[in-house]
Amino acid sequence: MDVPDSNDNFDRCICYGGQCPTYNENDLDDGLFCARGKHPKNPKKKYCICNDCPVWEQYELGDLYYCVEGSAKERGEE
Repeated sequence: MDVPDSNDNFDRCICYGGQCPTYNENDLDDGLFCARGKHPKNPKKKYCICNDCPVWEQYELGDLYYCVEGSAKERGEE
């Protein structure tokens, strides 16, 4: 699934809201990794909350850890 990299989706993204252990543990910045792809810091997996995100739900995504493994499109989600 190609998740649009839009302001609306970014505003609804929960990555940077302080609740994601992987995001916090790796001191990440930015968000909307399901659209933008993995973070350049190469974060280590801690725990993922992508499946709690309204963007994840809207686009019926199935994977987790987009900040580590790449965008939904890069991962071949359809």
